[in-house]
Amino acid sequence: MPGVVMMDGGASHFQSTNHDRSNGPRTNGAQGSPNGLVNHVGNQSALGTNTMPNGNTDGSADAGSSRSPAPVTSRMNDLPDEIQHITQGFIPLRLLLCRLAQQTQNELGDEIMALAKMPLPSSVMNGNGVGADASVDDNSPENLNKKVRLLNFVQEKHGEWVKALIIVNWSRKAEPVSKLIDLMHHINKTRAVYQASLDYMINIRRDLTYARIPNPDLRTALQVLSTGQAPWMPELNYIQPPQITPEEQLRWIENLNTLLSIRLNLDEHENIPEQFQNFEIQSGRITFKVPREFEVDLTIADEDPEKQFWFIDFRFAFQPAPSELTDRLREVLELKVNEALQKDGLPGCYKFLHEFVLTHKITEYYRQAMDLSRGRWVDMLAVERLRRAMAIHYWSGRRSDGPQSYLIMGVSSGKDSSSIAGQRNSSRLTLRWFRDGTEVKDVQFPLDEESISTEALLNRVIGKHTEHILRGFHNVMKSQGRYVEHEASLGLNIVDGRPEESALTMQLSHEQCLTIKVAPITGMLLAMPPSKGNFDLQSQLNKEVRRPVTDQVALLERFRCSFVEDELNRRGKSRGWSVCNRPPVKPEEARQFLGIRGTYQLIWLKRRGLPDGWYIMVGQSLNGDQWWLTEIIERSDSNKIMAHARLPLSPSIPRYSDKFFAELTFFSSAMMSQIGILGAMHKERMKYAVQDRINPLLPPNMKVPSIHVRLSEILGRHHPHVSKNISSWAFDTVEINLKTIENRLPQSMDPAAGPGSRGSNEGIAPLASEQHRYNIVVDARVKVADPSRFGPLRGNVERDVAFNERLGVFAFSIEAAVGSSILDTLAHRLQALSRLAGSIDAIRQSPQDVQCEEITLNNVKFSYTDRARSTNAEAQQNSHRWTASLDLQTENIKLILDPGNPQLRAAEQFDKLINSAEGFKGVPWFLSTTLPIHRALSSVEHAWEALAMTNQCRVNISVISLDCYTIQYTLNLAKDVSRCLTLFVKLQSYNAVPQWHVYREETGPQRQPDDEFQKILQKVWLSGERPWRRLGPSVAADATDGIEALVKATDEAIRPLAVKSPSISKQPQPKMAAQKNVGQTKSVAASKPRPPQQTGLAGKVVISLDD
Repeated sequence: MPGVVMMDGGASHFQSTNHDRSNGPRTNGAQGSPNGLVNHVGNQSALGTNTMPNGNTDGSADAGSSRSPAPVTSRMNDLPDEIQHITQGFIPLRLLLCRLAQQTQNELGDEIMALAKMPLPSSVMNGNGVGADASVDDNSPENLNKKVRLLNFVQEKHGEWVKALIIVNWSRKAEPVSKLIDLMHHINKTRAVYQASLDYMINIRRDLTYARIPNPDLRTALQVLSTGQAPWMPELNYIQPPQITPEEQLRWIENLNTLLSIRLNLDEHENIPEQFQNFEIQSGRITFKVPREFEVDLTIADEDPEKQFWFIDFRFAFQPAPSELTDRLREVLELKVNEALQKDGLPGCYKFLHEFVLTHKITEYYRQAMDLSRGRWVDMLAVERLRRAMAIHYWSGRRSDGPQSYLIMGVSSGKDSSSIAGQRNSSRLTLRWFRDGTEVKDVQFPLDEESISTEALLNRVIGKHTEHILRGFHNVMKSQGRYVEHEASLGLNIVDGRPEESALTMQLSHEQCLTIKVAPITGMLLAMPPSKGNFDLQSQLNKEVRRPVTDQVALLERFRCSFVEDELNRRGKSRGWSVCNRPPVKPEEARQFLGIRGTYQLIWLKRRGLPDGWYIMVGQSLNGDQWWLTEIIERSDSNKIMAHARLPLSPSIPRYSDKFFAELTFFSSAMMSQIGILGAMHKERMKYAVQDRINPLLPPNMKVPSIHVRLSEILGRHHPHVSKNISSWAFDTVEINLKTIENRLPQSMDPAAGPGSRGSNEGIAPLASEQHRYNIVVDARVKVADPSRFGPLRGNVERDVAFNERLGVFAFSIEAAVGSSILDTLAHRLQALSRLAGSIDAIRQSPQDVQCEEITLNNVKFSYTDRARSTNAEAQQNSHRWTASLDLQTENIKLILDPGNPQLRAAEQFDKLINSAEGFKGVPWFLSTTLPIHRALSSVEHAWEALAMTNQCRVNISVISLDCYTIQYTLNLAKDVSRCLTLFVKLQSYNAVPQWHVYREETGPQRQPDDEFQKILQKVWLSGERPWRRLGPSVAADATDGIEALVKATDEAIRPLAVKSPSISKQPQPKMAAQKNVGQTKSVAASKPRPPQQTGLAGKVVISLDD
């Protein structure tokens, strides 16, 4: 069929045309013509129509036409619908010219090389060419030969290019040429139909000759019908045999059966072949039955045993087979079987029929194979008939070159090297299998001789081939560590005879599996279930069939890695985990500690909200998957892995659910914090121990180790003296467990966060902000030696502290940023607990009447009196109890006294005692012992308030220490010379009994001058019935009762001196003026507690009446 050369932009440089070459592809020199026709502007103007393909068009008109377009036709070239438009055989003009130019260039180069190899003229070789006249032509034979050869080459190529030029010129008339091709094809097609009709009619006329019936012989028919005879018809003189009655027929058949039985059992006993041992005699015939082959009926025509058997009938004993023989086949079988019976007897009969049946079976296999090759096995099955054998090539479309897979069925003689001499072996059908061009001898295919099925045979053979392919995958993969350690399941299911059900199942994830099958018809590897990724994998597996199995397994592993990466990215993104597109470090950095042999793939995961620089690295290979927590430090040259820890995930493939990612977030955060805590301990050279512990929030395989560290080392970091008293109240072990994580938002992002808020919002989901951070909650536990001492602490002591009295364990819940150390916070909490324990011990062991009222970790509230501890409950209830509390929150413990407590003046001294090395041990005793003296001093201050309003006298009380006080009286302040009295009150022990000693000591040369103050003191100290006693220049009183009476009595004796002062008596104080003066002056009274005013180093409390 003639073709059309399609011209495109590649031919525009040969000759200009009137086509618009600025847009779109060109076909036959025309733009936008998909059918290869030229669209001439001039032709369009003349015809008034556009060139369209034979079919529907989009109806778009020429944008450059100034007039309305003509109606669009529905056919190309304006041809009727009966004429088919031909596009087959069209060749682009650009391709033709490019090929011609390339061929010309290649042949020109070859011609130049050939000319260079031709011999040179003799004149040139002898050196005579130098200086010769250039105007004279070289007519040497060698030069002429070169010129002739070059001229022939030029002429040949000139002819080819002239043809190309003609084709280019003809391409401008592609439209009429295309129309001519369509018309010529239609004419030829019509002519062929006409010729076929003519041949059909001639054949019918020829076949009617044999169907013609001769004219009836009416004369003979009339004679026979009327007279019953016709003289002109010949007489055959047939003698009618006598009719046999049924009894005779039965007797004759019984006799015949008897003769057959006698002959087989006596005469033919040794000549009966082994295969004819199964026979049946009835109805005057003997039926030999060969299982799965045939049944033949024989009889005899003579009583002589030397006479042969005769053939009666034949039937096939397998399916499919014809139920009845055709007349032609029956005649042939009768002739051949009778000949074999006459020549070789029953063995010859069996041999002939056996070979006939084997041939028929091969023919049946061939017939079914041909039907399959024309049906659904088309282009995948090639069948060849080889005399009494046949070959079936399956999967013929799987590979175009290389060895093929096929099977050959033929007839074997049955003789082999193992056969015994003299033993008769019958022939049989044999099957030889060639897999990829190599015969497989260790696999046998037993043929089903009873039911002939080529498709079933192919399924068995292809099933073995499929098993070979899938088992090759399975053998390579099952030896890898990933499947040896049962990290993933790998299953091989082989179904004999049903290759479409044989499959290799490889687990990709917890829920997804990849099933590899082999298509029985095409032989292509199938990746199930159908998906885009599985389709790409299937294309790569079938791209190179002869690829080694190891490469195919590596391809499957790469697909699994990409599937897991996609699964992690898809499922983890909603939980804040994302896969890094670019690895943060080079693969060589991770190879050092991975220990993976062979190829592997790394996946880097990062969690939003966790510290920067921490990544989860997933190393995937056939040896097994590894999950690592890594800390990466960025450097100018390249990033480095500073810390790494393997995550002990489940040996099986994890299920990438929301729960898994939540557990991964917690576990990775716990490991980060543990690394941070252990790093801080290692930096401070603290000894610790790590022990695996199961966390209820994590699966059993994710064990976050607990850290055990000495309590003394934690408390001794900044307070060495504190660690010495640990053994008295607690065991020297602290257990640190990572409990949970909390989601925290920055304070600037919390809409409800005020100036003093913590900036946390636990109600916001983890994905509410990109700037949220996670904090780790650590559970630190300390076991106390005596749980009963912390009896008031039950349950939750505070929001983040709990105490179990039954176990005697304190549990601290400490929240810190992920990856940071908690040692400072833990040390602060433990120090508070140590203070609490010391305070409770001091209160419990104190001999004074001190009782704990309320205990928390940050505060201890207790009450006390000035009495010793007594078992009399009534006495304790009648005495007034003062309350105080210890503030343990700050670095230095602070004693807080109730308002109105007379001991407020000594609060600073109490604080110094508490924060000293002695601690709180002596505070309860001092509080109870100094309470009477403080009551007495408060009464002194109260008694002198009114006198101090006159600005003529004052009393100053100073607290030098908790066991030493001074009382200074100053009189006559308005005069130049004032009178002073200074009394020292000091606590001393006498025979292990505390006593207060009061003595006078003035500044100056005379410590105890003999003045009016001395006389008053002697009078008071020497008075009768007194609860104190004189000790030389001082007086001693009991610490409980006597000191208060002594101080009050002394003050009452001195106060009249101030009342009798002249300055006071000359200044009457009206009631109203006195009240006014009271409002204008500043007074400090013991009944109005306030912080003591420090005067000097002694910390004196000065009560003054300043203007």
